[in-house]
Amino acid sequence: MKNRLITLLVLAILSLLSGILISKMSFIGKVGITLIYNEYIIFKSWWQTALVMFIIQLIIFGILSFSQHKKQSKFKRSILPILFILIGVAGFYYTYYDFTETSHRLMKKSFHFGFYLFWMTWFINCFFFFSTKPKQITPIGSNEIV
Repeated sequence: MKNRLITLLVLAILSLLSGILISKMSFIGKVGITLIYNEYIIFKSWWQTALVMFIIQLIIFGILSFSQHKKQSKFKRSILPILFILIGVAGFYYTYYDFTETSHRLMKKSFHFGFYLFWMTWFINCFFFFSTKPKQITPIGSNEIV
């Protein structure tokens, strides 16, 4: 339980840092969001961006937490984290491609690094569940001698 709380704290801090970096976009990006791409207005506010990033991480954390059962084999427990890692690799690649080949390359490096940090946090979240073993829960009174 202690490791999970520490992991959630790390996810929260990295999501906060990611939100702050994303909100420090270039002037051209702020003008584009204000005038044309109104659906991305959330990226102008650091706390809203950090909250969205943290909620996404919490959803992944919850899905991976509920999928970990002691009765399953190691192979079955590792399928979902590996699937999320593959989704993260695809997302990281698409983000890199988008920031190098499209007009998003005009954004500041801090904006780019904020999204790269989001994907790194995604990987941290997945590797935590990939590397941990679920705890054996013993019922109360099971250690009594019969």
